[in-house]
Amino acid sequence: MERILYDYHLAQGMAEAQGGDVEANRYLYVQKVFEKHHITEAQFDTSMVWYSGHASHLDDMYRRIDARLERESREAGLNIPEEDKFARFTTEGDTANIWQGHDIMFLHGNREQNLYSLVIPADTSYRDGDYFMFRCGNRFIVQDGQREGYVLMQVRYDNDSTVANAMMVSGDYDATVNIPADRVLRNQRVKSITCTFYYAFDENRDDAFRMWVIRKPVLLRYHRLEGDTATAVVDTLAMDSTQHPVQVRGERVSPLEFRENQQVEKKIEVIQRREVVMPAGGPQRRVVKPRR
Repeated sequence: MERILYDYHLAQGMAEAQGGDVEANRYLYVQKVFEKHHITEAQFDTSMVWYSGHASHLDDMYRRIDARLERESREAGLNIPEEDKFARFTTEGDTANIWQGHDIMFLHGNREQNLYSLVIPADTSYRDGDYFMFRCGNRFIVQDGQREGYVLMQVRYDNDSTVANAMMVSGDYDATVNIPADRVLRNQRVKSITCTFYYAFDENRDDAFRMWVIRKPVLLRYHRLEGDTATAVVDTLAMDSTQHPVQVRGERVSPLEFRENQQVEKKIEVIQRREVVMPAGGPQRRVVKPRR
């Protein structure tokens, strides 16, 4: 199953790189994966239903799949984003990784498991003028229906004012959401930061298997430095709003360096905030024995 998933996501990337009718390309490339491994689409779907109910197996497989994709891409001489940069950030310093949740998450395209929200309380290390960037990798496994995931970041202050930004994710690429320096509230203490992930469901195809894999999430908090100024931000924040570099273990790195292959961000209106903890086990359903 791990080899099948590796080829499945490789085919997704190839289809998206072709341009044109991406959905048609996805279908053709994925069918070739099934032919290569001598399985049917129904067998693949049945196996994924089983694995979605056994998240620990799925977690282990995706860690090895990601490691293999990165290793083979580098061996092929491809210019891929240097995700190792994020691993160098700790919870302290002018730039800190403050993410406190899981490093891999699975959401499904149904009403029961399509929402995950994490609230991170602020502590004394936060300063006036801090700004934030969230980044994660994404993988989709879709039997039928839409790929439409939303990533929302909200910063709440002591006076209960909220600054938020969101992005829609629809493919196997990295997503980045910013709360830039010129949008944060000054002279207000940060109370908490909330990251919410929502996978839109289709009531007409609620029985189709759809899964969104959120991987390697990073939430960076930047301290505003003396003399730091913010430039204008274009509408949906597709560009960075800061040009001043930050300190990273002896190396000065601008937030702009983390925005390779940035997709256009889209805003969504949040009507009512609710916090839902995603079940750890996923759907418990008895199915036929999957391929191993």
